[in-house]
Amino acid sequence: MTTRRLLLLAAAACLALAAASLAIAAEPVYDAWSWLVWGRELTDLDVDMTTGPSWKPLPVLLAALLSLAGDAAPELWLVLVRAAWLASLGLAAELAVHLTAGRPRALRAAAGAFAAVCLVLLSDEVTPWNRQVAGGMGEPLLVAFVLAAVRAGLAGHARTALALGALAALLRAEALPLLALYGLWCWRAQPRTRPLAVALAALVPALWVAPDLLAAGGAGAARAQTQTSDPLEALGWALALPLAVAWPLAIAALADRRGRHEARQPGVLGGVGLAALAARPRPALVALAAAAGAVTAVGLPGRVAEVPHAWHSAARISDSHDRLKQLAGAVGRDRLLACGRLATSDALVRTALAWELGVPLSHVVSFGRPPRLSGAFVVGLQASPRLRREVRAAATPVARSGEWSVYSIDCPATARPSPPRSAGVSGASR
Repeated sequence: MTTRRLLLLAAAACLALAAASLAIAAEPVYDAWSWLVWGRELTDLDVDMTTGPSWKPLPVLLAALLSLAGDAAPELWLVLVRAAWLASLGLAAELAVHLTAGRPRALRAAAGAFAAVCLVLLSDEVTPWNRQVAGGMGEPLLVAFVLAAVRAGLAGHARTALALGALAALLRAEALPLLALYGLWCWRAQPRTRPLAVALAALVPALWVAPDLLAAGGAGAARAQTQTSDPLEALGWALALPLAVAWPLAIAALADRRGRHEARQPGVLGGVGLAALAARPRPALVALAAAAGAVTAVGLPGRVAEVPHAWHSAARISDSHDRLKQLAGAVGRDRLLACGRLATSDALVRTALAWELGVPLSHVVSFGRPPRLSGAFVVGLQASPRLRREVRAAATPVARSGEWSVYSIDCPATARPSPPRSAGVSGASR
């Protein structure tokens, strides 16, 4: 079987499994909903980025393509991200197997399995890795592109590696310096890559800067700066791999002179180091790996338990948001927006409501204080008991579904929608 055929079969399997996972949970997270809204607006050449998360070029461009599928776009986005995550597991395993060429087959298989497990149990203190996959965040795509770029580079396909690296850099700006370094190396070592390198050097920064300036006046970049974590704190997260043993094994891989270890991903290098130490034990590194293994053994059960928990949480959130969408559909778009912007007590559903109602993100705001002016208000789980009492005292109930309730103040169903930016919602905050 040819390599191309194997790749096609693997891609089809990843897509099929990702599509099947929609039966468990099919609800994107806050950022993903924002990209879907912006992607839909991009097809109309009218993007409103005055509010929402930070701008990321590639997710919005992909969302614009998916928006051509209409209401199926959110599910297609989740399939894409989850398929990328599954592909990254295979890429990590294949890289480890490739870098242990010449070792016994059993050791190569162990290296691949170790690399894949490291990805499955990856840790992130801000948003759990499993939740990133289930909710359609951009990081699974990033990992897949980076691993694919490394594999293409090892195979001698420098232009393909450059293109994949550019896709990664359009997901996270942190990848730009690495792309620049690789581009400089290609410029010197692979002259035929120069036209592509020049094109990417102009295109990638332009896609980061120009849309943000045109659609939000640089507001997206400002939000990105305020959301960026402390570098030392980020380093701490990176070092807190669920498999602490990966780090000494990675050192063993780098110390091994038999192979080329261009894949600087701890899980992949950990798999390579596992094979290297098994083939040629080095007492100091074996002792270090054993100590790290003891640390891993303590924390591993909890990390393993997080995997089903994350998907259970995603399923619960998906069910809750389904009830919210049914409620919005029952009340109707015109009534919800009859007095201007819609307000919700649950800030994390703002973007989902904007998608459901077909309006820009700025048309849905959040509130944490009692409403005083006219408008429609969606009260959910994040509302405190006091806020619920105050909303009930000040507003008229319209409809309810499970944990979600809609209230209205001086906003009849027959009222004509007022201009979104001029309507006032007391206590609203973006």
